[in-house]
Amino acid sequence: MASKNLLTISSHVSHGYVGNRATVFPLQYYGWDVDAINTTNFSNHPGFGTFAGKASPPELVNDIFQGLKDIVDFDEHYDLILTGYSPNDEVLQIIYNQLITVFNSSSSAKKPQWIVDPVLGDNGRLYVSEKVIPVYKAILSSGFVTLITPNQFELEILSDTKITDWDSIKTALLKIQELYNIPNVVLSSVLIDGEMYGVGYSAEAEEGKRVFYFPITQIHCHFNGCGDLFTALMANAFYENKNKLTPAVLGDVLVKLNLILEHSYKAEVEENGSTEVKSVKSLRIISSREVLLEDNREDIIGRVSYLVGV
Repeated sequence: MASKNLLTISSHVSHGYVGNRATVFPLQYYGWDVDAINTTNFSNHPGFGTFAGKASPPELVNDIFQGLKDIVDFDEHYDLILTGYSPNDEVLQIIYNQLITVFNSSSSAKKPQWIVDPVLGDNGRLYVSEKVIPVYKAILSSGFVTLITPNQFELEILSDTKITDWDSIKTALLKIQELYNIPNVVLSSVLIDGEMYGVGYSAEAEEGKRVFYFPITQIHCHFNGCGDLFTALMANAFYENKNKLTPAVLGDVLVKLNLILEHSYKAEVEENGSTEVKSVKSLRIISSREVLLEDNREDIIGRVSYLVGV
């Protein structure tokens, strides 16, 4: 069996499952050899109310990149590169500089797919500096990014479009194409008229089927690390489908994610002895690992809808 090699660049916590902690295990369970560059070294994520540790200095991130490049040919070795949380614009600029150098200098026909989770904030609030935004825009404009996984708030920022209905989703996705020419965009969830949907856009699909979406059962609870896990699941499914985004690929990932969130929510309820759980601080990824290998494509594909006019 051929090896699959992936580099993930995101935050690290000692306790809980966000950033690389939510990314590495699922990908290893899928058979990936995973290298990780940690942009933070925290005891836990801030959602616990208190934490210790610090962001990785830009010089350290740069040194780790250089150390990897001394022993690894990025073009030949990595099949996928994932970019996640960066604590500030200085670290994100280092990531941009290092990866752009790889892609621009490549003489190989084989290049890694670059998947970017543009982590900016959620629920109408930035949790990084505004200085990060132009660096993400430069990354997305590079011509090397294959797939992005913004949440609704991040898509609004990157497209400068407030999302309130299907027409505004259409506008936002078309602006992403106009501004950055990204071939694949996925949102794990978006709220339209009080209902939740997962949405995908594929520039390779035929007209009328480029935007597809699935209804999602809402769990009225906040889950830390949900976006990081979604990006990891999406990266694996995308690669296994020969780097093509289809409704079956997105639908299967949404089912897996929802099952893990349901399991995590029920475990939190049992531990607290109360149904008034508003936040799950640690996803139960390990205890729900069997979900990762399930194939839900045939079960979910009948629920797909398409957004016309794109």
